[in-house]
Amino acid sequence: MSMSEAADRVRERMTADNRVSIALFGQPGCGKSSLINRLIGRRVADEGVGNDVTTARQDYEWNGLTLVDLPGYDTARFPAGEYLARFRVLDFDLLLCVFDGKFHRADTDLFHEVTARGKPCLFVRNKHDTLWQDGKELAELEREVGATVAGQVGRAEPVYFTSCRLATGLGELAEAIKDRLGPAKRERWVQAAKAYTREFLGEKKALCEQRVKWSAVVAAASGTVPIPAANFAVDLPVLLALFRFIRETYGLTDKALSAKEVAVPALAPLANSVVKYASTEGVLLLLKESSGMVAAEQVAKFVPLVGTLVAASLGFAIVRKVGNMYLGECHRLAEAILNNHLKAA
Repeated sequence: MSMSEAADRVRERMTADNRVSIALFGQPGCGKSSLINRLIGRRVADEGVGNDVTTARQDYEWNGLTLVDLPGYDTARFPAGEYLARFRVLDFDLLLCVFDGKFHRADTDLFHEVTARGKPCLFVRNKHDTLWQDGKELAELEREVGATVAGQVGRAEPVYFTSCRLATGLGELAEAIKDRLGPAKRERWVQAAKAYTREFLGEKKALCEQRVKWSAVVAAASGTVPIPAANFAVDLPVLLALFRFIRETYGLTDKALSAKEVAVPALAPLANSVVKYASTEGVLLLLKESSGMVAAEQVAKFVPLVGTLVAASLGFAIVRKVGNMYLGECHRLAEAILNNHLKAA
C-alpha cells in the first residue's frame, strides 16, 4: 500500500460519522436533564423545577453525541401503540431508564418494548445521595432497589447509582454505556463523554495518541509533493485540527479553562500553554522547537526520488513529535483537574 493510499484510508477513519445516540426516559423530576449535563461535562439541558415535565422530545447535541430526553410513555398524549414510531426509539444506540424513587409501570413496559427488539437499556437510579432510611446501611438499600427493578421487569438487571449533585457513580455509568457500543461508536463516546475516573481519562489519551499517528500519516503523504514552501501550508491545518480534537476530547474548551477550578496557581501555567499552543502562532512556536527536522524536510523535498521519501518520513516525525508534545500538555492538565475533583469528593 502506498503512502497516499494509507493517507486516504486514515482520512476516511478520521471523518467517519460515528455518532452516538442515547435516549433517556423516566418519570418527571428524576433528573434526566442533570444526568445529560453531567455525562458530557457541560450544561446543554436546562435543569430545575420548571422543566420537570417533558412534553416533547428534547434533543441535545455535543461533539458527535445526541442525548435525548423522551416524554412519558403510554400517556393520553403519547399512547404506547404510537410511541416507538413517533419518537424513532429503535434508532437509538441504547436507552437509559432513569428513576429516583418508585419504579413506574410505564417505564417497565417501555423497557420490555425496546429490549424485545434488541436494544440495550440500562437502569439508572439517580439522586443516589437521597437514598437513605433510618436503621439501614446504604448497601442494603441498594440491594432493595435492585430487587425492586428485578421484580418489575421479571429478571435481574444491573442498576447504576448516580448522584449529579455529588458527581458520583457517573464513571461507572459511562463505562457501562461504552461497553454496550460497537468499536467505532465506542471511540466516539470516549472522545465526547466526560472522564470521571483515571481509567476513562487513560482511554482518552490512547484515543488521542491514535489520532496523532493518523495525523502524522496524512502530513507525511502531503509532504511527498516537492512544492516550495508548501510544507507549512499543508501541515498547519493538519496540526490545528489535531489540537482541536485533543482539546475537545479532554473537554478543555475556552469556557472550561476559564472556570475557577482551573484558574489556580498550580494549574494556570498548564492552562495557558493549552490555550497558547492551540492557535496558528502556537503551532508555529512548537514547530520552531523542531526547526532542525523542519529544515531537513524542506531541503529533502528537492532531492529527486529519495528526497521525497525522506520528506515524507520527516513530515510524519514532525507531526508526531509536535502532536505528542501538545497531547502531553492537555493530558497533564486534565489529569490535574480530575485529581483535584477526586480529592474533594
